[in-house]
Amino acid sequence: MKDFRSKEMVYSRLLFVVLVLVVLAKLFFTLSSPLSLFSEETQYWLWSKHLDWNYYSKPLMIAVYNRLGTLLLGDTEIGVRLSAWIFSSLAAWMVYKLSMYMFGKPKYAFLAAMMVLVMPFFHLASLFHTTDSSLVFFWILALYLIWRALEEEGTSLWVVAGIATALGILSKNVMVLIIPIVFLYLLITRPRILKQKVFYLFTAVSGLSLVPVVIWNFQHDFVTFRHLGTLGGVSGGGGFDWQAAFSYTGEYLGGQMAAVSLFFIPLLWLSIRRWQSHREQAVLFLLLPAVLIWMMFIGISLVKRVEINWPAFAYVSLPVAMAQVVSLYTSWKRYAWIAVGISGMLLAAIMYPAPLDAIGFKKVLKPQKDPFFRMAGYRELADRVDFLIDSLELERHFVFSDSYHVASELAFYMDGNPQTYNPNLGRRMNQFDLWPGLEQFEQQGFDGVFVRWGEGESPIVNNAFDSLIYQETRYGYLRGEPVLTFQIQVHTGFQKMQEVDTGAY
Repeated sequence: MKDFRSKEMVYSRLLFVVLVLVVLAKLFFTLSSPLSLFSEETQYWLWSKHLDWNYYSKPLMIAVYNRLGTLLLGDTEIGVRLSAWIFSSLAAWMVYKLSMYMFGKPKYAFLAAMMVLVMPFFHLASLFHTTDSSLVFFWILALYLIWRALEEEGTSLWVVAGIATALGILSKNVMVLIIPIVFLYLLITRPRILKQKVFYLFTAVSGLSLVPVVIWNFQHDFVTFRHLGTLGGVSGGGGFDWQAAFSYTGEYLGGQMAAVSLFFIPLLWLSIRRWQSHREQAVLFLLLPAVLIWMMFIGISLVKRVEINWPAFAYVSLPVAMAQVVSLYTSWKRYAWIAVGISGMLLAAIMYPAPLDAIGFKKVLKPQKDPFFRMAGYRELADRVDFLIDSLELERHFVFSDSYHVASELAFYMDGNPQTYNPNLGRRMNQFDLWPGLEQFEQQGFDGVFVRWGEGESPIVNNAFDSLIYQETRYGYLRGEPVLTFQIQVHTGFQKMQEVDTGAY
């Protein structure tokens, strides 16, 4: 027992050191990278300036996390990303703790934590602050607490698991899926628990999180539910497109393998085979959430494109199962560590491509296809808009864009963090539509700075002003090549903008 505790302490301390080094690496990347914040990050940061009980597409906690981070570190990139770094470190720690509690093997619990750290889906959620950053943590925390509740048969643990689930739901609505998944697991393995009150107590505590969501949506025409229906493919018209279905599903399958790292697929397959032959309840508990979520999104991919990150949060328990199977089949131990090393090096190559670009990596991964190309040039674009406002001596003015991505980025990077606007010029609804818009500036002598992706003319914008006095094209550069095009227009004499109501959510 003493030797076990000593070994457990060694690996827990080693993991702590690794997590600190990972956070320092993310800090260095954020401070040194020419990339701007991801536009989802700046969008959620802007939400934090308008705290509410819910938002158009997401619950309230992403705004709360941003408010806390920026209160501590200011409206800076580090302030925005701090929450992601904290949540990801805690999530990796919970992977270790879950593995230890289930199987009691410090070395392999450490391996599980290392696996999750180099999985691409986890890496992205841990570096960039999106709703997945907190979702992944609360998902693995809830699984840990639920498993403990099952093993220790304690009512209090079910309540705490419900609180963790509630916080997860308030971070991203999809967390609610853990409730039917746990129900199905209990139905398969421990049906007697469904005859007790503890699961229903867990469900009730979790469900309290839906109260602010439902009340807010009742006040706002249920726009969140309409939006989620569109994302889930249940809204819209048209017949079934087999060609599109094959394309979307193929893209989905390839994307999901990449999300967990192709090098871990053999270990995942080995874990599934192990469960098929031994029917271990612990392994099923780890695999079932990922498999069910994966299957659900396959169905969605038949009717629309599924973003890679949508189901990936449920994969966070897979490294625990894979590390366990490696401990049972030690001939795979070397492969497992090689897979960790290669996956980590590939992530490093994507994050820091400059050394490889010098030997021709641009031919393999062109800047225009780089996964981070949409983060290029926003700092410089905001600086240019600030310069034009100053040089053209625009006193009463507002800044707007046809894209919420651009509008959010400009709000973050422009001097003074001004409120920017995103009038509807033919897009689906978004959070900007729920805030005061350009109507507050009508016929009061305001000028407008219009910034858009790409080039072109917008009759709606042109007709809203007396005249266009300046126009230029700017580019966002990545790895020395232009990857984004922006157009800046300065208009004077704002009258009234006839926005478009597409009815799309």
